[in-house]
Amino acid sequence: MSRPSLPTRPDVRAALGRLRAVRRLRPAVPGAVRVLVAGGAAAGLVWAATSTPSTLDLAAASGAVPTEAPSTSLATTLAAMCPGNELSGISGADDMRVGGTVTAVTGPDDLLPVPVEGEGEAALTAGSAPLGELPAQRPGSVSADLPRSGPVALDARSALAPATTATQEWRVDEDGMRGLATSPCLPAASDMWLLAGGAGPGRQERLVLVNPGGNPVTADVTVHGEAGRVGEPRSESVPPGGRVTLLVDALAGEESLPVVHVAASGGGLHATLTDTWVDGLAARGAETVVPAADPSRRVVVPAAVLGGRAAVRVAVPGDEEAVARVTLVGRDGVVPTEELTVLSVPGGAVGELPLPDVQDGTYGVVVEADVPVTAAVRTEVGPADGYGEIAWSEAAAPVEEVAGTALPDTSGVERTLRLLSTVGGSTVRVSLVVDGEVETRGVDLGRDRAADVDLDGASAVWVARSAGSGEVRGGVVSTSGTGAEQMLSVVPLEPVAVSSPVSRAFPLP
Repeated sequence: MSRPSLPTRPDVRAALGRLRAVRRLRPAVPGAVRVLVAGGAAAGLVWAATSTPSTLDLAAASGAVPTEAPSTSLATTLAAMCPGNELSGISGADDMRVGGTVTAVTGPDDLLPVPVEGEGEAALTAGSAPLGELPAQRPGSVSADLPRSGPVALDARSALAPATTATQEWRVDEDGMRGLATSPCLPAASDMWLLAGGAGPGRQERLVLVNPGGNPVTADVTVHGEAGRVGEPRSESVPPGGRVTLLVDALAGEESLPVVHVAASGGGLHATLTDTWVDGLAARGAETVVPAADPSRRVVVPAAVLGGRAAVRVAVPGDEEAVARVTLVGRDGVVPTEELTVLSVPGGAVGELPLPDVQDGTYGVVVEADVPVTAAVRTEVGPADGYGEIAWSEAAAPVEEVAGTALPDTSGVERTLRLLSTVGGSTVRVSLVVDGEVETRGVDLGRDRAADVDLDGASAVWVARSAGSGEVRGGVVSTSGTGAEQMLSVVPLEPVAVSSPVSRAFPLP
């Protein structure tokens, strides 16, 4: 059986040489893209291109005078989904009530590149039941209780579509279950990798698939593990506006390092994976994860809480073996360590590397490999054989324009935003919404540097790029309690739709 392994010391130099060679590769610059759009008497020619030495003057060619138009327009629709109560909806299994809330927010006007025009609408719904509407004025917020079962939809249109997002959260601390689970509500996607779960008595993973569209969507679900693909893919049809919940245990049995791949056809889906652990009478934690960043040769977990038992899980989607190097980044830069930080994982398989012992705190975890990978960090709180908590921190996408997170008003939960810049330095503008008022500050980040922003009292946090060549990522760390009784959940700072490009169009003579 081929298993992920830690390279021996003589292997490390060769592995790092492979990684350095990968860094020297540069993608080719794509050429111009031309699209011809014809429609009877209203036929026209539309041309969009990257900057090239030769250009085409359509206005001169047609004799027409171009109409001035903005280079961007605001997003006009948003359809995001929340999983709802993840611990319900499986035939033959008892539902567990988790309570919880869902909060939707709109960002302040200064996040938008152009002023909004007209009116809009945005609402949370559970099936046909309305849960709440966002106010017309920005920034706005609305919260509702999670339904006992079924998903929650966030639909926004026109003036309320750009810079709008939602988050659901629940906290349980009782016999048979314990944990804090925070989950951003996201638009649908067609290819998703979810990293969470493990083997052990009472460990269970639930995959929730939600269809925001008006047609059935087919999901092909594949579990990968230490030795590669586990069993055969399972196909599930998710009805329009509906939800399907699967026990990953039924697909993967006692796989110790499960990673779930979901490929959707016929439309998009939203997917979450909930990891719960009840060992006898000891509730050892719960967490819900959203899909990790798309596989790449460099993936970054921006906010991993370290200081206790923690490990980075690395999945290799392709057929080639990956040699991955793991680097920790703190507030002051790369964290030096004497421990081995290189991991080899066979193609199609999953590996895990214990992270070095470091001072308690939040760190970035950078995984660089010679083939595309994705990753997440597992953190365990409390004793190794008893009452505790688990948290998962996923690799996150960089902030290209604007990112934001709604912050539910859960009693006793404290939150911090961790920002991390890699590759180069960056400047970002952070906006907090506190009691309906916007507090904005600039944050300068050097290369491989991190910064924390206290989110006390905030109902939302927004991050917009201002300057710099670095890749900025963020994560929100939510905690309740202290020490061995601490509950913990980490969510990536997700990009939000703000604008869409506008092509210049010229009528043919």
